[in-house]
Amino acid sequence: MLTFNRTFERPNKEWNEKFANIATPIIGDVMGRQNIMDHRIRPIWTGARCVGTALTIMSYPSDNLMIHLGVSLAEEGDILVVDAGNYPNAGVWGEILTVNAMQRNIGGIIIDGAVRDIKEIEELGFPMFASGINARGGYKSNPGTVNMPVSCGGVAVCPGDLIVADENGVAVIPKVDIEMVYEMCLTKMKAEQKIMEQLKLGKDTLEILNLEESIEKLGIKLV
Repeated sequence: MLTFNRTFERPNKEWNEKFANIATPIIGDVMGRQNIMDHRIRPIWTGARCVGTALTIMSYPSDNLMIHLGVSLAEEGDILVVDAGNYPNAGVWGEILTVNAMQRNIGGIIIDGAVRDIKEIEELGFPMFASGINARGGYKSNPGTVNMPVSCGGVAVCPGDLIVADENGVAVIPKVDIEMVYEMCLTKMKAEQKIMEQLKLGKDTLEILNLEESIEKLGIKLV
C-alpha cells in the first residue's frame, strides 16, 4: 500500500504578494543561477504568471490519476508541480481539470509533460506552464506520488517550496530560503536600477561592471 500525507507545512501567504513583482531572472541570479527549470517548461499562453506554494505530484507517463488526486488535496493558492516524465504524446491536463482547479482557487500548474485545450485554458486565464502540447488524452489507472519530493524541469521541488513562474521561466525557492532569497532580490533590483541609471548617462557595461580586467586576464587584446 502506498501512503502519502494529505497536507504539509506551507509558508506564509504574504510571500506570494512579496514575490508578485519579482521576475524569475532576478531570482535565478541571486540563487547562483540555480533552481530555474529547463527551457522546456514554458508558459502555454502569453502573459501567464503565478506565485504560490508547491504541491508536488509525480504521475505515470500518459496517466493523470495522481493529478486528479492532487487537485482534490490542494489548498487555495497552491501551485501544482507535476513530474509527468516529460512525456510528449499525451495531454494529461486540460479544460476539465482546469475548471476543477479554478473552483478550488488553485494558483496554477507547472507540468513536465504535455497539456491540451490550450485555447480554452487561455480564455479562462489559468496560469499553465508545460513542456509540450498534445491532443491525445491520458489514462487514469496508474500509481504515482503526491506531496513527496519530485524533479520537475531538472529542478528538485519539495512540498512547501515557493514557485514563481512568468514569461521567462519557472523559479523554485526552497521553503527554508524564502526570506533570504527575497532580501537578496531586493538588493539585486536596487543594484540593477543603478546600472540602468549609469547606462542612461552614457556609460557602457564594460566600464560599469569592470569587465576590462576580465578581458585582459583572458589575454584578449584589441589592435
